Amino acid sequence: MPEFYRKTIVSFLCLSMLTALLGYYLCVELTSVSKTLFPAHESAIPWKLMTTTDVPFGGSSSTTVNDSTLSLNYDVYLTDDLEIPFVIQALAFAEPGDFNSLVDLTKFSRLTFKARCMPHNVLTFYVHLFDEEVTRRGDPSSYRTASTPFFCKETRSDVEIDFRHLEVERWWLNTFDISVSDHRNYRLDKVGAISYGMSPHSPVNVRAQIDIGELILHGHDWRYAWAFAGLAVPLWCGYLFWLFRQYTSSLIKDVKDKLNKDLPLIAYQQLSVEPHRDREKGQLLRFMAREYSNPDMSLEFAVTALGINRTKINELLRDELGMTFNAYLKKLRLAEATRLLSRDGANVADIARSVGYKNVPYFITLFKDEYGCTPKTFKDLRVQES
Repeated sequence: MPEFYRKTIVSFLCLSMLTALLGYYLCVELTSVSKTLFPAHESAIPWKLMTTTDVPFGGSSSTTVNDSTLSLNYDVYLTDDLEIPFVIQALAFAEPGDFNSLVDLTKFSRLTFKARCMPHNVLTFYVHLFDEEVTRRGDPSSYRTASTPFFCKETRSDVEIDFRHLEVERWWLNTFDISVSDHRNYRLDKVGAISYGMSPHSPVNVRAQIDIGELILHGHDWRYAWAFAGLAVPLWCGYLFWLFRQYTSSLIKDVKDKLNKDLPLIAYQQLSVEPHRDREKGQLLRFMAREYSNPDMSLEFAVTALGINRTKINELLRDELGMTFNAYLKKLRLAEATRLLSRDGANVADIARSVGYKNVPYFITLFKDEYGCTPKTFKDLRVQES
């Protein structure tokens, strides 16, 4: 079946290349999603800068925004009037009372940006989330607030925020009488804003400058991966079905070719009646055509029955058929087995015994070596062909 194997290799390589290209495009190019928030004019999600300080709560901290287009650059001055002074710069995706403009960030797993602080500082990154039970219109503090600290150096450096490992602020849980065990419970499907604020480790009574830029959301849109699976699975199933049909056709053709090739050698019914110039040769061929199904049939059995020595028997068969005694006996038996297998209701074990093989597994092995398939497969193929 060389042609079948050639087609298999070529088709497999072509389909593998097609699947790889399709997989790369759908699972890498389209599945990997990134959205830019800074610079502002390139932002994929509309936002508005909102500043909050501790002044309404009795503090005197202040901040000045220097730039909010190319980056978020601002000066901040924390005072020690309060136990926990704060200044927060928020990129608000929705007004505090506009619940219809909340954004879904569930497809994003991380946020990267470049940060620089003079002097070095520890800042806090916040995500402000809509909570159906407690969030109120016009009250930014009622949004569930999840956060994580990050270190900000004096040199511009890369920072990565993992959205999967934030913690809900303790003050928020206490304010709304929610158990502290709920500190990891948050969802990113309704986000009102992300923001940057100071931390308990930020210096007070010191004027600082902070620069945050190149904000990029990173994540995956798994719909494209599922689309790839929806295309690849039927494609490969169809290919395997086609390959099976090709294998079946090739196997049938191969078996037919072998049977046709051996036909002049295994036409034992003709050999039993056609005259032969050589008496011993004719006698031997007729004897084998008559006794091939005898399980005791062997070279020694033929020597005893015909009175012709072993060497002479093999010489006669080589001259006439180009085979030894055992090779020709096997041809006769297997050829008859193919004929019997083509009948309805044929049983492999019964056929093996009827053509002279007591050992059924040995018969199956010989048949497979000769025709490239088991007797059962051969029978199934003949049924399909008919």
